[in-house]
Amino acid sequence: MFSLILGLTAFLLASCGAFFSVQGLATLYSGHFISVCIMAGSLELGKLVSASYLHRYWNRTNFLLKIYLVIATLLLMGITSLGIFGFLTSAYQESHVKVEMIDFKKQTFIDNKIVIAEEINANKKRIDVLNEIRIAQEQRVKEAGNYKLPREQAYQAIEKANLELTEIQEKNKNFLLQINDIEKSILELKSEESKSKDIGTLKFVSSLFNLQVETIIKWFTIIIVLVFDPLAISLVLAYNNSIIKKEIKYEESLNDLDGSLDIKEPSKIKKKFKPFSVKYQDK
Repeated sequence: MFSLILGLTAFLLASCGAFFSVQGLATLYSGHFISVCIMAGSLELGKLVSASYLHRYWNRTNFLLKIYLVIATLLLMGITSLGIFGFLTSAYQESHVKVEMIDFKKQTFIDNKIVIAEEINANKKRIDVLNEIRIAQEQRVKEAGNYKLPREQAYQAIEKANLELTEIQEKNKNFLLQINDIEKSILELKSEESKSKDIGTLKFVSSLFNLQVETIIKWFTIIIVLVFDPLAISLVLAYNNSIIKKEIKYEESLNDLDGSLDIKEPSKIKKKFKPFSVKYQDK
């Protein structure tokens, strides 16, 4: 039962490694995608067969052929690892570009919000100045008494200040509406960003170790690559080893059976089949 589990695991891991490697290499040479897939798939199969052959027939293989197969298997493991690395980094880039676009949009909204907030603060300062002008002109009206010209000038200044105040207050209302729209957009982007859980996890890890996300991705992918294909080859060889042990046990059982039925020792045959002959004679 364990041999079956071992074989299925080795097949699954080797198949996944082959798929990732073929996809990565075919993407690298996308000009002839199908042709590269066929070539890379053949190389993956050849790698597994070569490793199995070396494991089974190491002592019965010619030295030069043995050296070549070892070098070819190691090189193919390197090619497979390179293909897996390319596939994983390409998959990361696809999701990372989306997150970068979200971050760029979010930062743009934040910058616009800062600019609008500065405009509102400037308008508030202008409102304070205009209110002081109004107070001063109202005081001037009181002090003018019956003098017509100063009073008219003061009223004109007050009216002008009121008009500018109305315009500024209207602008501030529009600015506040824009800020509300920006905050809604930022919340939507944060909600969209939260769906990218893989990148969110990497961001948490990068902040934990005070490293950039790209650095975390690079080393994480390298660790996967270093484990993936060697583990697949090791499990294939382990499965071969379990099959060899079964074959040896089977051959030993056949040898035992052949030895027990050796015609050169008829006494053993007679002893082995004696109960059946006795029963036949009784009948």
